[in-house]
Amino acid sequence: MGNLKHMVIFYHVVKAQSFSGAARQLGIARSAVSRYISLLEADIGTRLLNRTTRQLSLTEAGKIYFESCARIAEEVEVATERVSQLQDEPQGTLKVAAPISLGNKFIVPLVRAFINRYTALNVELLLDDEVIDMVADNIDVSIRVGWLHDSNLIARKLGNWPRYLCASPGYLEQYGRPESPAQLKDHEWIIFTRLPTPFHWVFTKNKRQERIQIKGRLRTNNAEAVHSTLLAGSGITAQAAFLVDDDIKAGRLERLLPEWECGSVGMYAVFQDRRFQQAKVRLFIDFICEKFNYLT
Repeated sequence: MGNLKHMVIFYHVVKAQSFSGAARQLGIARSAVSRYISLLEADIGTRLLNRTTRQLSLTEAGKIYFESCARIAEEVEVATERVSQLQDEPQGTLKVAAPISLGNKFIVPLVRAFINRYTALNVELLLDDEVIDMVADNIDVSIRVGWLHDSNLIARKLGNWPRYLCASPGYLEQYGRPESPAQLKDHEWIIFTRLPTPFHWVFTKNKRQERIQIKGRLRTNNAEAVHSTLLAGSGITAQAAFLVDDDIKAGRLERLLPEWECGSVGMYAVFQDRRFQQAKVRLFIDFICEKFNYLT
């Protein structure tokens, strides 16, 4: 039974890539973590970790042993969660990640409503346009826009928005209004570098497609920066409808070539398979899916 505790601690050390990180997660002293790992290695008679001043790495035996420890640690989590589900409501902390623009506009209000419904639950919300490593950062749910790369994660679609090609009235007054996709090649674009093909766009009308290559001196990986420079009249770009709808209605932006489609943006709730059974994760995903049904 002592080894079972040591195996779980070993699992957390490997996941955190440090004794200190595991100690923080487990709420125990770093010295205790080091001692438990030494006891585990002594008990099984082999070294599991290569230790240097800068990093830890698994030995060959450690890699084999970690697979079993991971299964045990995950079973412990599932068992604990099943017991907690017997309570009236979920408890603990739910870690959610989302892009900045989307997070501020939609996810923050939903998180407020969620914690108002489940008062024993805390939510830690990380807003970042970079794709966060869910395993390394211990993220329960990641809200992602556009496309997915992680084959080991599961995604539930929340909605889909068309992209609108837009420019400010000031820009159009100075540079003119494009009347066809072909004319867009002569305009200054605001380039969003996180797109899969930021310099190539495909426009569709009645199954007819036009492919264009664009140019732009302003390039950024931040959707909010694209939006603010679009409003300032720095160029043309296409953004998801939820980002520009209010500006179009208020006259701050004008939609261009509305008869031509330029793609859509999907939004997904992404989670790790083993965590889906946790009540807090399942309830949050169900909650935001229900809310987004009214938005799309």
